[in-house]
Amino acid sequence: MTISRTVLAAAAALMAFLPVTPVQAADSEWSRKVAQLISAKYSYPRSAQLRGEQGRVRIKIAFSPTGKVLSVDLVESSGSAILDREAVRIPMKVATFPPPPNHANVELVYPISFRIEQ
Repeated sequence: MTISRTVLAAAAALMAFLPVTPVQAADSEWSRKVAQLISAKYSYPRSAQLRGEQGRVRIKIAFSPTGKVLSVDLVESSGSAILDREAVRIPMKVATFPPPPNHANVELVYPISFRIEQ
Protein backbone atom coordinates (compact mmCIF):
# COMPACT_ATOMS: atom_id res chain seq x y z
CA MET A 1 0.00 0.00 0.00
CA THR A 2 1.52 3.33 -1.04
CA ILE A 3 0.31 6.86 -0.65
CA SER A 4 0.02 8.93 -3.74
CA ARG A 5 1.79 12.23 -3.13
CA THR A 6 1.06 13.15 -6.73
CA VAL A 7 -2.64 13.22 -5.96
CA LEU A 8 -2.16 16.34 -3.83
CA ALA A 9 -0.13 18.06 -6.54
CA ALA A 10 -2.61 17.04 -9.23
CA ALA A 11 -5.54 18.36 -7.24
CA ALA A 12 -3.74 21.63 -6.67
CA ALA A 13 -2.78 21.93 -10.33
CA LEU A 14 -6.21 21.07 -11.70
CA MET A 15 -8.35 22.97 -9.26
CA ALA A 16 -5.72 25.54 -8.28
CA PHE A 17 -7.16 27.88 -5.74
CA LEU A 18 -10.73 28.95 -5.92
CA PRO A 19 -10.82 32.76 -5.84
CA VAL A 20 -12.32 34.17 -2.69
CA THR A 21 -11.09 37.70 -3.26
CA PRO A 22 -10.15 39.56 -6.46
CA VAL A 23 -6.63 40.06 -5.09
CA GLN A 24 -6.07 36.30 -4.88
CA ALA A 25 -7.23 35.76 -8.44
CA ALA A 26 -4.77 38.40 -9.68
CA ASP A 27 -1.57 36.73 -8.50
CA SER A 28 -1.18 33.14 -9.61
CA GLU A 29 2.55 33.13 -8.78
CA TRP A 30 1.76 33.75 -5.11
CA SER A 31 -0.91 31.03 -5.23
CA ARG A 32 1.58 28.56 -6.71
CA LYS A 33 4.11 29.34 -3.98
CA VAL A 34 1.47 28.79 -1.28
CA ALA A 35 0.52 25.47 -2.95
CA GLN A 36 4.17 24.36 -2.98
CA LEU A 37 4.62 25.20 0.70
CA ILE A 38 1.45 23.34 1.68
CA SER A 39 2.33 20.33 -0.51
CA ALA A 40 5.72 20.09 1.20
CA LYS A 41 3.98 19.61 4.56
CA TYR A 42 1.44 17.09 3.29
CA SER A 43 1.22 13.96 5.41
CA TYR A 44 -1.19 11.05 5.41
CA PRO A 45 -2.16 10.06 8.95
CA ARG A 46 -1.04 6.50 9.66
CA SER A 47 -4.27 5.68 11.50
CA ALA A 48 -6.31 6.69 8.43
CA GLN A 49 -4.04 4.60 6.20
CA LEU A 50 -4.52 1.54 8.38
CA ARG A 51 -8.30 2.00 8.24
CA GLY A 52 -8.20 2.50 4.47
CA GLU A 53 -9.72 5.96 4.81
CA GLN A 54 -9.51 8.14 1.70
CA GLY A 55 -11.15 11.32 0.53
CA ARG A 56 -10.95 14.88 -0.65
CA VAL A 57 -11.02 17.82 1.72
CA ARG A 58 -11.40 21.52 0.95
CA ILE A 59 -10.04 24.03 3.42
CA LYS A 60 -10.24 27.82 3.54
CA ILE A 61 -7.08 29.58 4.67
CA ALA A 62 -7.16 33.22 5.77
CA PHE A 63 -3.85 35.12 5.47
CA SER A 64 -2.83 38.44 7.02
CA PRO A 65 -1.11 41.10 4.90
CA THR A 66 2.24 39.75 6.14
CA GLY A 67 1.47 36.14 5.11
CA LYS A 68 0.62 34.88 8.59
CA VAL A 69 -2.12 32.24 8.71
CA LEU A 70 -5.05 33.77 10.58
CA SER A 71 -7.36 30.78 10.37
CA VAL A 72 -7.96 27.47 8.62
CA ASP A 73 -11.54 26.26 8.24
CA LEU A 74 -12.98 23.06 6.83
CA VAL A 75 -15.13 23.85 3.78
CA GLU A 76 -15.81 20.30 2.56
CA SER A 77 -15.32 17.15 4.62
CA SER A 78 -13.71 13.97 3.35
CA GLY A 79 -16.05 11.92 5.50
CA SER A 80 -13.14 11.00 7.78
CA ALA A 81 -12.57 13.00 10.96
CA ILE A 82 -8.90 11.96 10.93
CA LEU A 83 -8.30 13.25 7.39
CA ASP A 84 -10.30 16.42 8.04
CA ARG A 85 -8.20 17.22 11.12
CA GLU A 86 -4.95 16.61 9.25
CA ALA A 87 -6.02 18.81 6.34
CA VAL A 88 -6.72 21.70 8.73
CA ARG A 89 -3.33 21.17 10.42
CA ILE A 90 -1.22 21.10 7.24
CA PRO A 91 -1.10 24.91 6.60
CA MET A 92 -0.24 25.48 10.26
CA LYS A 93 2.91 23.36 9.78
CA VAL A 94 4.33 25.88 7.29
CA ALA A 95 6.69 28.25 9.09
CA THR A 96 6.08 31.27 6.87
CA PHE A 97 4.13 32.11 3.76
CA PRO A 98 5.02 34.97 1.44
CA PRO A 99 2.95 38.14 1.87
CA PRO A 100 -0.19 38.10 -0.31
CA PRO A 101 -0.48 40.35 -3.36
CA ASN A 102 -0.82 44.02 -2.48
CA HIS A 103 -0.22 43.05 1.16
CA ALA A 104 -3.96 42.57 1.67
CA ASN A 105 -5.95 40.11 3.76
CA VAL A 106 -6.62 37.12 1.51
CA GLU A 107 -8.60 33.89 1.79
CA LEU A 108 -7.92 30.81 -0.34
CA VAL A 109 -9.94 27.65 -0.77
CA TYR A 110 -7.53 24.77 -1.21
CA PRO A 111 -8.29 21.11 -2.10
CA ILE A 112 -6.33 18.26 -0.51
CA SER A 113 -6.79 14.68 -1.69
CA PHE A 114 -5.89 11.67 0.40
CA ARG A 115 -5.71 8.48 -1.65
CA ILE A 116 -4.11 5.10 -1.05
CA GLU A 117 -2.82 3.31 -4.13
CA GLN A 118 -2.65 -0.46 -3.98
